Amino acid sequence: MSRKLSSYLKRGRLGEVIALIQVLAYHRNTSRSEEGLRKELCYAPVSATSWIDVAKNHPELFRVRLKDSGVDRVSLVSRYVLVYSPENKKRIREPLHPSVVNKLIEIAVELHDKEASRAERWKVWVPVVAALVSSGAAISAAFLRNEVPTPPPSLAPYSVQPQTVSPTQTVAPRKE
Repeated sequence: MSRKLSSYLKRGRLGEVIALIQVLAYHRNTSRSEEGLRKELCYAPVSATSWIDVAKNHPELFRVRLKDSGVDRVSLVSRYVLVYSPENKKRIREPLHPSVVNKLIEIAVELHDKEASRAERWKVWVPVVAALVSSGAAISAAFLRNEVPTPPPSLAPYSVQPQTVSPTQTVAPRKE
């Protein structure tokens, strides 16, 4: 049975989520395209093929708007729900307060830590299973060794004839 790796446990993912949170929380534009994110962050993600894919794997933090004919865009859920003011036919929302951004980063780290501890939970069972297997092998070996019955001791040296005791034999009295 193969277990799917949690999206937080992929190599480099936590750092990428934190970077996305910061760019989307503080930048003037509420949402960003893949090209805008690559330009702003100056690198492509390691844990996914695109920043859009990173955001798709974390719907608890990011909102991804996929367009069939236009450009896919990513925004923070917490910023997207804020009241906006229309400027130049765009919906511009105020950047998030640093305390809110810190809380979002704390949430991302907590989720990562929980997933990491959940992934490590199976390691507790390795010694238990090893002990059970070895004790089972020892018990099986003991049964297999004792499976061939040993023959009962031979009665040949003993006489099968009953012996009689003569009544004339008396025990001599003891001298004191």
